[in-house]
Amino acid sequence: MVVSLLVAAMLWFYVTSTEGVVTTKDLSNIRIEFLGADALREANDLIVTEQDVTSVDLTLSGTRRVLGKLSSSNVSATIDLSRNTTDGRYSVSYELRYPSGVNPDDITVTRSSTDIVNFYLDKISRKTIEVQGGFSGNTAEGYMENGLLFDPLVVPISGPKTAISKVDHAFVAITREGVDKTLSYSTTYELVDRDNNPVDDTDIIREIAEINVTLSVLSTRSVPLDVTIINGGGATREENVDIDIKPASILLAGDAEAIDSTSKLILGTIDLSTFSSTYSATYTIVPPNNTENLTGATEATVTLTIVGLSMRSFDVNMDNVTVNNIPDGYDAEIVTQSLSVNIRAPESVLDQIQTRNIRAVADLADITNPTSNVYNPALRILIDGFPEAGVVGESRIYVTLKPAAEKLPEEIEPEEIVTEEG
Repeated sequence: MVVSLLVAAMLWFYVTSTEGVVTTKDLSNIRIEFLGADALREANDLIVTEQDVTSVDLTLSGTRRVLGKLSSSNVSATIDLSRNTTDGRYSVSYELRYPSGVNPDDITVTRSSTDIVNFYLDKISRKTIEVQGGFSGNTAEGYMENGLLFDPLVVPISGPKTAISKVDHAFVAITREGVDKTLSYSTTYELVDRDNNPVDDTDIIREIAEINVTLSVLSTRSVPLDVTIINGGGATREENVDIDIKPASILLAGDAEAIDSTSKLILGTIDLSTFSSTYSATYTIVPPNNTENLTGATEATVTLTIVGLSMRSFDVNMDNVTVNNIPDGYDAEIVTQSLSVNIRAPESVLDQIQTRNIRAVADLADITNPTSNVYNPALRILIDGFPEAGVVGESRIYVTLKPAAEKLPEEIEPEEIVTEEG
């Protein structure tokens, strides 16, 4: 018991004697806090910017007992903003705040990394900026990028006037690779200056955090140009026509479904019976719906040349001209006295055709209620026995219609009277 009492007394004497000894303690990264910042913002639209230091390092002197209560987390350096009501640059000393139960008079600052904090009180500014973007990736083969769409098109930002003034627009960068379809997603954006250089946005508030971006991607295909050919005049596309189209094709871009369903682009229809040996015309190139012509060519020249056939003119025997579908109650009379037709066929076939092989049939089926005397009916030329020959061009005859004459009853022959005498 005596020994225990001696040990306890010695410990008590040591603790009481050492707690009263003055020593030093280093604290680093003591945060600098601005008091009244929120109230200053609400009342005067002022915000702290360009703060040169955000923390200080200190060496404190005091008794071991007092310093033992201090740490970098419970000591702060504060600056009171309640007396600052105008924008401008300030250089202010800070006040140290210690945890409750510690008397500031018991502590001496023997060293500090800085005694003054420089900062700027800036007016809060608000601004609406345009959303822009760029696609720096690539599309898959057979596809092309068709621009970016943004929703919303503009975004509001707020913050210090000096920081806001540097912002020109919001920028969205897309770096996808091998894109083969239209993409839509939500993403953040970067605040940049006029030259797309990033702006320090530490003090800038974005009122919209993300925007919706659509990267439009189109399918592409080289599509040949063509014309629809109506065989006639003894000529067929497969055997007797050379076709030259300039340009021969165009590059289309558009909706994938529209592109996939377009194997060729038809410029127009050409009837081979309407010309003798050559045909040339310019057609407007009209892309299909939901597609775009990337070549820039708006017209195409089509030239057709008949090969392997010859053409001769033949007179038609007017006795071989007939009229069909004459309206009821009318008589038809052909007033045309001569008719010639151009027939195209291989030379050997033309040598065999005779006038007796050629017939003409006029059709009055379209005339149901005659209102005039003279008509130019549709005329069909038949070449009997020579299916490989055909007529080129249009032939005409004229027909008159007159009401049919009423037929008188036949005269009745008097009956023979026979008498008894004979």
